[in-house]
Amino acid sequence: MLHFLGPKKRSYPSHPYEDNNNKAIKIDAQSLFLFGTILVNRSLLLLKMFFPDRSISPKKDMYEKIGSLYFGLVGHSSLSPLAKKFKQQFLLQIKWLYSVLRFYRNEFIEHLDRSYQQGMNYGVVLNDFTLSSYKWDYNVSDDQNIENFRVKIERRGIMISSRNDGGRSAVNRSYVQRLFNNIIQVPDDMLREALLIVEDIGVDSPQPEEIILGIESYIEKLFDFIIQELDNSELAKYKNI
Repeated sequence: MLHFLGPKKRSYPSHPYEDNNNKAIKIDAQSLFLFGTILVNRSLLLLKMFFPDRSISPKKDMYEKIGSLYFGLVGHSSLSPLAKKFKQQFLLQIKWLYSVLRFYRNEFIEHLDRSYQQGMNYGVVLNDFTLSSYKWDYNVSDDQNIENFRVKIERRGIMISSRNDGGRSAVNRSYVQRLFNNIIQVPDDMLREALLIVEDIGVDSPQPEEIILGIESYIEKLFDFIIQELDNSELAKYKNI
């Protein structure tokens, strides 16, 4: 911001602690999303021992990453009864985790200082905090891509709430944000396309507390499921060894 003093205008001086605070926040953000991803992906090793199911393609391991598990569950035509039960209970949660953690991979967290990364936004009314990343060279073709996707998904009966008509860039950017906020509503076969738009245009992240609670909920429910279904799993073979 500037003091509007004509030829004497100048930037406000930064707070003496601003640099240290920004570095601390960056470390917290990196820790949350990078280590959160590691924690979720490590849990898949348990599922690999738990289920008899394997990837359709021998070159892919459906238990390698949360995204691999999601698309493995969605695309597998002959899941075991236990995996089908797991899919019914966990698919939406896995879909959400894959989407939000994927958004923070590499470009948005490891390169948080890139010029297109706006960094942290703090709430004015609420005590909230988000990471923001927006495309700087947004143009008419981006408007058209968003409109094309909106038409396709609405033909599938998915109406993202509170969208206004008009096609203006601000309206379409807002639509992409709401699309990300409601990502679990996107049909499974359109998820990749939706996330490519989200990553290209940019949005605000969920609240850190929401991410943490989502990871904790997934891990807690996963262990409950494993305990309840242990006798029906592949691990039961080793019970008396």
